Amino acid sequence: MSNSRTIAVVGVSEQEVAHLRLLLRKCAEEIGQTWRWGDEDTADLVVVDIDSFGGQMARTRAQGAGVRCAVFSDRTVDGADLVLRRPLTRANVIDVLKQAATPVVARADIGAHTEDFYTRDLGERPHADVPANEPEMREAPVTGLDEALQPQPLELREMVGRDAPAPRAAPAEPARKYATRESMLADTAPRELREYLESRLLTMPARFALAGAPPLVLDPKNKVAHAPAALGALEPYCRAKWRLCDWQPLTGAELAEVRAEQQSHAYSRLVWLQVLLQSDGHLAKHLDPGGTYKIKHWIEIDKDLGRYFRIASAMLQPARLHEIAATAAAPMAEVFNLVNAYDAIGNIEWQPRARRQEPATPAPSLMGRIKKPWGRSYR
Repeated sequence: MSNSRTIAVVGVSEQEVAHLRLLLRKCAEEIGQTWRWGDEDTADLVVVDIDSFGGQMARTRAQGAGVRCAVFSDRTVDGADLVLRRPLTRANVIDVLKQAATPVVARADIGAHTEDFYTRDLGERPHADVPANEPEMREAPVTGLDEALQPQPLELREMVGRDAPAPRAAPAEPARKYATRESMLADTAPRELREYLESRLLTMPARFALAGAPPLVLDPKNKVAHAPAALGALEPYCRAKWRLCDWQPLTGAELAEVRAEQQSHAYSRLVWLQVLLQSDGHLAKHLDPGGTYKIKHWIEIDKDLGRYFRIASAMLQPARLHEIAATAAAPMAEVFNLVNAYDAIGNIEWQPRARRQEPATPAPSLMGRIKKPWGRSYR
């Protein structure tokens, strides 16, 4: 019997698939099975994103075909035996794939709910001539005209057409208690990413994940962020706000695992990205539109933001803003955005335009001083 099995994914983002592939290679010895990537039709395990329509359909098909199905989600999913928690962890991947490699145990058929359902022994068939997997057919009694014309009691008439009772809502999680109103506001007030980067709100490593974006980990001690993606993929975090209580604290071991498996980004790069995306084509008020600008040192620009590469290249030498735009063949709005971003992290040198000198006021003549001594005027 071959020790190789096939895994397929449906509805999962490219970044998360790449992260899963990486963990699968690193954990191959611990898993004990050889997992190969394939399509849904030949897969022994189908991994689906339950929040996508394609993932929901793939899960239904897998359940109908008796194929193992793992749900990729950051929440509890009813009826899911195998769950890959978002964000992925090494231990979770190993556990799920080991469970998926075990053979599926077929469940025993449940007997028909007949009159002797509660009294007969398990496995006993009440009628030998009726197959066990076929329900017993009984003739329905013939309803006569007298029975059809009988009036219904008031209680039955009121029940006809009545809506089914609404399902009970799941019990809500107990609300978090706060000692003071100030502590409650500090924990629940929405904040931008830059505030978490430049303040002391986070005192330990923490993780947060926006829907549709790679998970973001902040290490406040070393001023470094980690994510399984390049800097450009973190754009959603630069446009959103979330609460302090939304962060998930990480242990030292979890942070070490993140460092080993994910890309790192300096805090200054995230500040640079947020200012770049939020400038909206307007130069910061403290900067002079007529001044000259030059970047202090070169910073690599992500390929997703390649249009700013030409602008940065034009800023290696002191130049005015309109000269930078002409050299880079870029609109002034994008030049303003990039200048603001470099200024936010202290990576720009600029000089205001030279002010025009006003003509010197001539000194008053002797006759003028006699006519108006001590600045007085006579009427």
